[in-house]
Parts: sequence; structure tokens; C-alpha cells
Amino acid sequence: MPVPSRVLKEEVDDTIDHHAATLGHWPALAEVEVRWRGSFGYLTALIAQDGPDERVPLCRIEYLGDHDEWGFAIHDAATDAYTPALLHTGAPTGRPTDAFDTAALVHLADYTA
Repeated sequence: MPVPSRVLKEEVDDTIDHHAATLGHWPALAEVEVRWRGSFGYLTALIAQDGPDERVPLCRIEYLGDHDEWGFAIHDAATDAYTPALLHTGAPTGRPTDAFDTAALVHLADYTA
């Protein structure tokens, strides 16, 4: 299983965070954090609120060896597990920003303007 380079991980982190901030759909969204383990990146939304920020697990992306094609699994809060799913584009793989957009539609609906 291919593992993304440190430079690619940093690029993905910055791209997703910038993409989320640029969209502006979730005013309470403070940051999108990506935690890496092997070929997997775990996206978590940090929601600004009174007191400590709320952490909302969003999805898992999987590096498949191509910078533009990543696997996708949505976080299931009921089981605290990640389930492979299709992106909002209808494809099983895509860009990390597609993964964020899909997971945000599901998990951040309560944080819209």
C-alpha cells in the first residue's frame, strides 16, 4: 500500500483547510484537521463554540498512489467506524476536497449559516 510523502500530506492538509474556509458554508468551522496513519488521512472538523472546540469526525481518505485519486470512507457516528462510500460526484475515488465536501454535507449540516 503506497504511503503519501510528508510534502504531499502537508499539501493535502493545507488544500482541504483552505477549501473549507473559502467555501464559507459553515461559519462555526474553525479548522479541518487531518491526522495521518500510513496511507490513511482522517479528517476532523473543529467547530468553534463557547468553551472547548467541538471535534466532529468526518471521513477517511486513502492514498492510492495518485495525487488526484483517493479512496473515501464516511465516518459513522453510531458505530464510530469508517464505511466505504461514494463521493458526492458518484465516484468511489476522487480528490481530498471531494471527500471533505461529501462528508461535510452529512456531518456539518447543523453548522450552516
